[in-house]
Amino acid sequence: MRWDALFGDLDAQWHAATQQELEGQVNELARVEASQVTMADALRGSLGREVAAVLRNGVVHHGTLQRVEAQWMLMGSGGLSVVLPLAKLQQVRGIDHARGVLQGRVRYTLASALRILARNRAAVALGLESAQPAGVRGVLDQVGADFVVVARMADGVARVRGNQQGTVVVALDAVMSVTSSGENEF
Repeated sequence: MRWDALFGDLDAQWHAATQQELEGQVNELARVEASQVTMADALRGSLGREVAAVLRNGVVHHGTLQRVEAQWMLMGSGGLSVVLPLAKLQQVRGIDHARGVLQGRVRYTLASALRILARNRAAVALGLESAQPAGVRGVLDQVGADFVVVARMADGVARVRGNQQGTVVVALDAVMSVTSSGENEF
């Protein structure tokens, strides 16, 4: 009888230790999985929600989160589209706890999004990284690997021969935001 109680106790201790080890492994796997979630994944879970994106220079953009890629996000606000590079974000307010994974195989870089605007000859306003918020308005003429060429236009003037106010080459790393008409498809 004493042997049965001893073996029963040893068996219970072994089961408890095994269960504790299993719970530890499950917790560690959950931590590893959570550590691989990117900011883009965290934002993707809030598609369609109203958010406030605070850039590193302190500028805040409010709008509906419409698309999130690995390098950039698209917000819609008041008939305008705003492309924000994720690397320039300080924080995003109003997101949900849900996470989303990028669907599909094609990955669109920031340069890819800007090439769409260049192809459409869309008027854009580039917010640039500087000590004081600065920007350039015009039409994207060229999008290179690490730069864009902007044909500067007067405000409210469409691009036609003769109304250009010069061109500016802007490093892609200096771009904080790209605002355009909400009619552009991304």
